[in-house]
Amino acid sequence: MKKAFNIVIAEDHTILREGLKSLLSSQPNLKIVGEAGDGLEPIRCVQNHSPDMILLDLSMPRMTGLDVIKEIKRVNADTKIIVLTVHSSEEYILATLQAGADGYVLKDADSTELLTAIRHVLDGRRYLNPSISGTIIDGILQGKKASAIRFA
Repeated sequence: MKKAFNIVIAEDHTILREGLKSLLSSQPNLKIVGEAGDGLEPIRCVQNHSPDMILLDLSMPRMTGLDVIKEIKRVNADTKIIVLTVHSSEEYILATLQAGADGYVLKDADSTELLTAIRHVLDGRRYLNPSISGTIIDGILQGKKASAIRFA
């Protein structure tokens, strides 16, 4: 990754958002161009800034993360989305990937893993938190599909 990438952080918990901003801003090729505390703000950020990536919490006020993913991909299909969440169930993971998310990282990941996920996705690859990869593979082998779920 040589060029600078523009990122929006969408997280409704201020202290987590500030910590993510501090971590990502310390990277020479990552620039924070927007912050969002609810589900509507990241969509406006995409419309105004055309960021390369959104780091998105699923449980957001005013609009669910799943709906945010779908709308961002409708507005700008090139914007990459990494979901950063506490939700580790197969249904959440599959639903977000089917909606258009490019990566899925659990909030118990360390900073090295998050930065690895960001690099993978910005490089055009998908990323799944290693601790959930087995869950997805098992689901695929069992022929499961994401059910219609609603994120709170």
